[in-house]
Amino acid sequence: MIANIRIRADGQSSALCPLDLMKFGIDDVRQRMKERGIAKDSFFICGFSDWGIDTVLTLEEAYLLKTAIIGFYDGDDYIVQHMLRNHKPISEVISHYYRFLSKDEVEVMQHLLRNQEVNSVVEFFFKANNWISALQLYINQGLILNTKKGFYIQVI
Repeated sequence: MIANIRIRADGQSSALCPLDLMKFGIDDVRQRMKERGIAKDSFFICGFSDWGIDTVLTLEEAYLLKTAIIGFYDGDDYIVQHMLRNHKPISEVISHYYRFLSKDEVEVMQHLLRNQEVNSVVEFFFKANNWISALQLYINQGLILNTKKGFYIQVI
């Protein structure tokens, strides 16, 4: 999780340094900024070089992502990267937890519809028109993530 750090001054921004957020705590970074005379409001993150993701974040938002990676995903950053690449808001990334469900879309639909009555399932598929549209409804609602590794289901 190598953050690209920039500083704003006099209407311009300039690169400061890459920063491995997994190695340093937020208080360490704040202390270093203070030592170097960098104002909090001039400091921002413009993406993550190791992830190939460009997005503007505050230091606090970046550390919330770190907390989600450690707390939700035991250090695996795959889902956080996937959500950022798909332009999910930071608030959504840090407030939703997903766990792997399956690589097989049939298993996914069986899981999603397991407690539904037959009439409800028939009506759902009639309204969806086809299998792909049915699954896409869950993806659009954010209940399912469709990733290269397979399907993940929202837990929180």
